[in-house]
Amino acid sequence: MEMIQFENIGQLVTLAPLATEKRTTSITYADLGIVKNAWMRVHEGCVHSYGEMQHCPYAEETLDLKGALVLPGFVDAHTHPIFAGDRSSEFVQRLSGLTYEDIAKQGGGISSSMRATRATSREDLEALTLMRLQQFLRYGTTTVEVKSGYGLSAPSEKLHLEVLQALKPKTPQEVVITCMALHACPPEFSSMDSYVTAMKETLLPLIAQEKLASYVDVFLELGYFTPSEAMDQFMAQAKALGLGIRVHADEFTESAGALSAARWHAASADHLQHSSREGIAAMAQAGVTAILLPGTSLYTAIPFTDARPFVEAGCAVAIASDYNPGSCRIYNLALLATLAGIHCHLSLPQILAAITYVPSVSLGLGTKKGALAPNFDADFVVYNSISTVEEWLATCGMQVPDSVFIKGSSALKTV
Repeated sequence: MEMIQFENIGQLVTLAPLATEKRTTSITYADLGIVKNAWMRVHEGCVHSYGEMQHCPYAEETLDLKGALVLPGFVDAHTHPIFAGDRSSEFVQRLSGLTYEDIAKQGGGISSSMRATRATSREDLEALTLMRLQQFLRYGTTTVEVKSGYGLSAPSEKLHLEVLQALKPKTPQEVVITCMALHACPPEFSSMDSYVTAMKETLLPLIAQEKLASYVDVFLELGYFTPSEAMDQFMAQAKALGLGIRVHADEFTESAGALSAARWHAASADHLQHSSREGIAAMAQAGVTAILLPGTSLYTAIPFTDARPFVEAGCAVAIASDYNPGSCRIYNLALLATLAGIHCHLSLPQILAAITYVPSVSLGLGTKKGALAPNFDADFVVYNSISTVEEWLATCGMQVPDSVFIKGSSALKTV
């Protein structure tokens, strides 16, 4: 593909001001970089230029978008798509009054997914995960972070990371892989610290040697993992091996997750319902992105994270799906963006940045993904029946994109 020009775009939302300044905070309406009645030229998969139709240059190959809304492709920086088994009964159990913690104590939760996933073949796991990635794509997610975490042993986690690596060339999306072996402590270990140490000594070197993941993640929560000397050593080893850090933090209680994420200089801390003011300030100071997961709050009836303290502290804020087998089965990031506006108290510009440019920066992709700025990858979604970004937000994600382009090529043909 050489050059193609998209014309008669009703609203082209570029977020170019953020991309140009490499900025993820203090986001205003002007940062949306909206061009009305626009054209956009794509050269070799990247945005080349754009402007208003009254100044549209001649091009041999053009595509008329007939007044459609064009947004940057969505970036989902927190998903758990590699799993087997069915935990939908847990949804019904929660309707009866049981909590996430209650279900876990009865053998459900992460342990249930671990048992089913360990028992599933590589081929079946690959097919299941590819199907889920295609569903993300159908709803406009063009870049997706994917976590392991249902193997919970060095051999199983390595296998699952290999499956995720094998899927990269099979989907047009950008896929960023995170090892979450520290999702829960498996039954074969007597203590959390002994499991953490074992993963540090056996799994981390394999990940680095075979380049199986870009990040590691840990579920910091009472009943799962807590800050400790063994955990500090794990994170230090991960960083020494060139791996970035992400953290599940303060979801059910204030468990020093935000503070730990700041101390480890993590790329992100996610959930954050119960983070302290001290932890939020530390995250902002350390440059840790706060990733809010409103789908989990909706699905499990736990509080939504209030974004305002993070914004006021100068912390970058992103929104992600947390798609997983037990506490959020929602692929639709546009729906979750609207929920974040209502329940997490984010403005329209903050919301759009939170599902595009801000998460791309947290994933180390801030020079090519999450904006339609010159030289960025031409990843974008097209809504034929929506004319403005305000209308897009008000539809609550009920209108799926009519077209999804990745590097300037139609991507929905793979779905």
